[in-house]
Amino acid sequence: MKKTTMLRNALKENPLTVTAGAYDALSAKVIEYAGFEAALLSGFGFEASLLGKPDVGLLTLNEVVNHARNIAAAVDIPLLADAEAGYGGPGNLQRTVQEFERAGVAGIFIEDQVYPVFCGTLKKFKKIVTLDDMVTKIKCALDAREDPEFLIAARTDADIVSLEEQIKRCLAYREAGADMVTAFPQNREEFQTLAKEVDAPLWLYLGAIMDITPKELEDMGIRGLVVYPVEPLFAATQAMMDLMVELKNKGTVRETFERLNILDYRKFFSLMGLRECITLDQAFPFTSPEKC
Repeated sequence: MKKTTMLRNALKENPLTVTAGAYDALSAKVIEYAGFEAALLSGFGFEASLLGKPDVGLLTLNEVVNHARNIAAAVDIPLLADAEAGYGGPGNLQRTVQEFERAGVAGIFIEDQVYPVFCGTLKKFKKIVTLDDMVTKIKCALDAREDPEFLIAARTDADIVSLEEQIKRCLAYREAGADMVTAFPQNREEFQTLAKEVDAPLWLYLGAIMDITPKELEDMGIRGLVVYPVEPLFAATQAMMDLMVELKNKGTVRETFERLNILDYRKFFSLMGLRECITLDQAFPFTSPEKC
């Protein structure tokens, strides 16, 4: 089954599909191992892991697509990707859609920020295009789609204006043909208002600091996708920081390994699929060692 079909089926079968943000193939495999039905390539996480920089729009289309291709090939679950603001004009946007689609990604979102794009939490630095311009971008992106099941979502960063503007844009973007719409409600009341006012599949973000759960969102009537976009990255970073502090100060890593119940070589190789690699080598031996 195509991964685009797998994603569409998951979204149909579950009122709310929950997943997390991957920043490389390894983190995507962990998300798959945990039983999630999809993963998201987080632009925030990718920019941090590849460049060691904050999410301020430094990545190029080719960098992101090549990384997405490797991740999509490493897992059996569908991969979604952050396509920023489309990486340029109409021709760039259509190429963006086609390149992600050909890379094996099951869906993307494009946002209504102007370049350079910033992390959604950096409200002080974000600027947005007009509603009409974004509607045109959505239609342009849809026109480039080769697989009709490839998911194209539209994200608004109009939280810098108001919740009312976010709702207005979500409705317009859905009417323009976006499969899902994304906004940034800040609290329980705003989530409830969004659920009431936007009759469309939503792609929303949650985090450790938010006092709300996916089940509560589902009870509000929200349907679509909920992502914890940066939590895997933050958890992995903190674990490495703890480990390095212990190694530097005590000359050992035992305490951190025991506290976090860190996996060993056997478990890690199992996660990486070592057995499958060995089985393949045994099934198709190219050469035999020379005998002296």
